[in-house]
Amino acid sequence: MADGIFTDLRTHWFGHFGSGQQGHAGLGIARHAGGVLTVANDGQIPLTVSPGADPPHLVRLGMRVKLHCLHTEGTADHGQLVELRQENDPAPKCSFLEEGPVRVGMRVAFDLLDAEGHYHGDGRQDVWLYREGDVHVTWSMHIMDECAHGAVESAWIEATGDPEYTQVWIGDDSVESTQVRRVFGESLAAKSIVFSGAPSLKPVGLYWVRDEGHVWEVGSDHGPLPPFYASRWPTGMQQWCWANMGWAQHDTAAATACRTDDGPAARFAWREKAKEAGVIVHAATLVVSVAADEADLAQRIAATQRPLTPQVTGGTFRCYTEEDGIYEVGQADPGKVSIEFPTDALERVVRVRHFRRKTQPRHRGGVVARADGAAIRPQLMSEGELTDDICVPMDMSHRNDSVDDVLVSHRLSAEQPTVLEIERVAGAQATYQSEITGVDLQRRAGNRRDLAIWTSHNVERPLLEVDLFSGAVHRLTGFQQSDPVIWEMPMAWFLSCGISPLHYCNQIQEFDILDAGPSRIELYWRTINPNGRAQSETWLSIPSDHPRPRLEVRMRMEILKQWDGNNVEFSDIFPYPSRLVETWDHDAVVFMQQNSTTTIYTLRPDTSTHSSTGEEVGPHLFYGLFSSDLGNVLSFFRNPQHPKIPFHYSVCGNYIDVHVNFHPEQVPVPAGTVFDVDFVTEVYGDGHTSVDEIRSIGDNSLAAGKLVID
Repeated sequence: MADGIFTDLRTHWFGHFGSGQQGHAGLGIARHAGGVLTVANDGQIPLTVSPGADPPHLVRLGMRVKLHCLHTEGTADHGQLVELRQENDPAPKCSFLEEGPVRVGMRVAFDLLDAEGHYHGDGRQDVWLYREGDVHVTWSMHIMDECAHGAVESAWIEATGDPEYTQVWIGDDSVESTQVRRVFGESLAAKSIVFSGAPSLKPVGLYWVRDEGHVWEVGSDHGPLPPFYASRWPTGMQQWCWANMGWAQHDTAAATACRTDDGPAARFAWREKAKEAGVIVHAATLVVSVAADEADLAQRIAATQRPLTPQVTGGTFRCYTEEDGIYEVGQADPGKVSIEFPTDALERVVRVRHFRRKTQPRHRGGVVARADGAAIRPQLMSEGELTDDICVPMDMSHRNDSVDDVLVSHRLSAEQPTVLEIERVAGAQATYQSEITGVDLQRRAGNRRDLAIWTSHNVERPLLEVDLFSGAVHRLTGFQQSDPVIWEMPMAWFLSCGISPLHYCNQIQEFDILDAGPSRIELYWRTINPNGRAQSETWLSIPSDHPRPRLEVRMRMEILKQWDGNNVEFSDIFPYPSRLVETWDHDAVVFMQQNSTTTIYTLRPDTSTHSSTGEEVGPHLFYGLFSSDLGNVLSFFRNPQHPKIPFHYSVCGNYIDVHVNFHPEQVPVPAGTVFDVDFVTEVYGDGHTSVDEIRSIGDNSLAAGKLVID
């Protein structure tokens, strides 16, 4: 059961759970067309998407605005009624909010441009996809420059469905050959539009909870005691909308549905043929659900529109917010919270966010979640000590920090109440570093996708960070240390010193938190190179009760079509942040195999390339990077290809990075070829650790066939 991740399709970010699981939905966000949203039938990753096209989808949603343009005198559209389309922005900014076992989320900031490229205002789009196929999306639009426009006549979200859909419902009314329009309110009490009737496609519902109403009061919380600091400042959307949240903020607001030769269509209009000019601001939330059948869809709509009220012990129930479909529970008892939901005839899936207020102590250890006593996997998120405040136009410093929010998801029972428990304990945690904070008006976010691993042993810095852009480990840091002993450690197969993306299998396709702690963090990711010529798989396990930082790694490379390089590299550690000699903390690297020892000094790594062949060196390799007060790096490798393909190792004379790789028997490497390796890395000792001690550890490890330190 793979977790949620965004995969880079070059034209789109594709959010999904797994790569081909028919039970789950996927979504596309257009990277060069305003971030326009498409919702897919399942999580199957499209192989390619043509420039200007969309990935396969059930429904497509985009923002539209019509206004009288006064932007620039003398231009063709001056004084004309023009349409602003979300797709007109070729460079929207996409910021990663969350990825993990419960949900994925992305924020998109885009310019509202007319066909001539004139800037009239801004659009925002927050999207959350859940494993079960529910998408919560909130848009906000702001027409700000009063010199650039006259009347803003219309503003709406346009939804178009797959042509295979033969049935369209607006509320309880079937849409036949003509367009059906309903004013938000009593005439559309069901608050839904449904596309269905396609035998090969799942039905899709587009629905909402409230027609109007500002959610500021229920969406923010300054805590019961001073200092009154918001647990999470009212969401960016609530700030952007200036108290205009909801579809029915104008007397011309209405929803429209129709059937056309190109498929079904729906229009969610904040205003139609209005006469007002000036600053115009709107925002609203829509839920898009891809369900198994019409009955399942009806239950999902009812569950969202009629939320429950849980009983909470050790915390405070704040609200249910349809903006991202979450029951929000504030932390009170720093150790444990119990949340009881009543018996539910709908057997809905509930999602809970247990949040920490900024004034409460941070927790560096593990988090345990249970449903009726059985373990469930939580999704952990950190805001990096910042807050979701879009009014800060500075480049704010983001810190990779420990857990702020714990998210859990579970299906309720129709037979008995369901009790969810969240407990903070000693151990380890894997916490996603959200970009929901520090997203400034210059759009400088969108560059971070880190999973920080904290343990009870780490005080100032996380043990390490996993970069979901590249499948690399960053900043491995010893216990009680503040500076890393390894700055970067790629963990996806690649060509040593490659110069093209084709040489790196680091485009993420699947990601899974196999074990969320507390005794062990275990991660898996599958990555490919462009065009899918080769595939890399990585299993990373980190025990929390070991006396030293320890990484247990297994890696596999499979050639899917062809590999053109003369090597396949799996390990290349970068101990230092720069080429400045004064940052080089270690003296040397000693490589040891059976009957073979090589020492390479960091100040003279110019004759570093080495390999040993034949049975006499055995299937193992040990190396020790020593000695430094930051810790000494000890690694022990096992080669399943021995003696057919030996280890090759070297120390680069530029960044003093330590390479280990294989040289294939045949180049190009044909499809079906598989390379395997497993290794253990530990951080041991300090600047007083001697070379004799390192060699003794190497000898003992080679004799035992595993890393032996104690």
